[in-house]
Parts: sequence; C-alpha cells; structure tokens
Amino acid sequence: MENNILFTDWTSQKRNLKDLNQLKKDIIKNFEENNLKDKKIVAMLSGGKDSSTALALAKDLNLNVCLCVHFVHKWSWDISKEQAQKIADKFKVPIVFYDITNDLKKRTKGAKGGSICRICKNIMKDKMMEIAENEGAEIILTGDTALEKISGPIFQYLREKYGMEKFDKMELTPVPKRYNKMFFRPLIRCGYDDVIKLKNYYGIEIKRIHEVGDKFGYWREGCPLQYCDYDTTITEELLDDLYSYNKKITDLARKYGFRASIKLPSKELMVVPNKREYITMIKEILDI
Repeated sequence: MENNILFTDWTSQKRNLKDLNQLKKDIIKNFEENNLKDKKIVAMLSGGKDSSTALALAKDLNLNVCLCVHFVHKWSWDISKEQAQKIADKFKVPIVFYDITNDLKKRTKGAKGGSICRICKNIMKDKMMEIAENEGAEIILTGDTALEKISGPIFQYLREKYGMEKFDKMELTPVPKRYNKMFFRPLIRCGYDDVIKLKNYYGIEIKRIHEVGDKFGYWREGCPLQYCDYDTTITEELLDDLYSYNKKITDLARKYGFRASIKLPSKELMVVPNKREYITMIKEILDI
C-alpha cells in the first residue's frame, strides 16, 4: 500500500486539503486539542462506501472505535446489512443491528413523501445518542462527505468559534449542537473522487444494490423509501409497495448491470443508462 494519497484540485482548493497525510495530521491534532484522543467512538455504519471508508480511516488512526451501529427496518435492503457486517468484521469492530421499524411507522404516518429521509435520519441520530450514552462514548462517527448539507452548519459553527472557516477543524465538531455530542466526520472535506481514492486505498469493496440513488452523477444508494413521490401522503401500504417494486427491479438491474428505481405512487421509472431494452424488461417484470 502506498504511503499517501493526493487529493483532487477541488478538495485542495475548496477545502484546503492536499493529501491523506495532511488529513491524518489535522484529525489527530484536533482530537488532541479536544482531549478526545483515547475516548470511545461509536460509528454509524450503513455498509456503503462513505461510512465504510470513514471507519477505515478512523481505524488507521488507531482511534478508539468501540462499536458499529447499523440501522434496519422492515423495508431496508438485506445487502446493506450484509455489507455492514462484512466491513465491521474487516476492521475488527463489534456491530449491532438496531431495528427502527416501529419508530418509522409512527413518525411517517400521514407525513408527505418528501420528508421520509429526514424523518429516518432524525430517528437514527436520536437512537445513536442513546447508544452512545449506554456505551460511554463521547463521539459519533459518520460517513458525511463534502457533498452533505451538514457542511453549512459546520462552517457556521467554525465562524462563530474561530471568526473564520478553519478547514482543519471541520472533522471534529459538536454539530448539530442540539445533540450535545461530538461528531467525527473524517471525510467531510473530501469530494466524491477523493472518497473513491480512499475506499480503494483501504481495500474496501462494496456490493451495489443497483438502485439509482439520490444524487445523480454520484450513485449514492440508500433504501427504497426515498422513492416516495414528494407530495404523496405516506401509508404503510405505500412503503410496502416501494420495497416490493424496487426489490424486483434492483434484482433485475444487478443481473444485467444497470441501475433502476421506481417512484410511487406515480410509477415513474428511473433507469441508468436509460436504454429501451432495460425499460421494457422492467415493465414486463412489474406488469406495468
């Protein structure tokens, strides 16, 4: 394994971060200044490339990651759970699988489809706070990258504390403030291409579900519930259908090497690449 990774011009110029060695030094300095070097860390591990790479980097720095947490619900992908277990095993960290189905049912009932991912993320963060307290952990590890909206509140926090956007302080912050907990985001300054470089550097292989994902051009997968039509009213029947329909077409997409998702209840198909033969196959299997 080479000793260093040079980052792209975007990360170098926009986030003042030139390479992996600099990132490591900045992170360790930040932990030492906050007297957190040996404190327990619990990791949110989705099984995707971002959270897996974040865990790899934390372990490379010999930080005290004591537990991985993977959230599951009635409609989540089995592949994601399998991937999370695989990554936790690879980096020798215990993992627990926490079921949030009941919370998700309660908090999404009657809500609009466009709010479902936000609701789910809030549930997971609330549960992570409870788990961290039970484990005696002071820090939450996440796979947030430079693509995430959380960058805005982090910059605001840095301006309030230092009077400027100190990029070398971005990885370890008490943001969001309402949780009263430190969040460790080792990839928060890294653009998409640099996350891929780090993923490969750490020898991480991710099995794709072959859904379209929520960021075109970046193929970031999640779960089938994100394909609720924005203004539709959420029901449990709708969530069941989202899983059933998207399970069928992602199984097909993996077999033939493309990506596919369907929005409901509109039944709007999203196929990448958008070839007629793929669309025909999907319509046949769904009988639409």
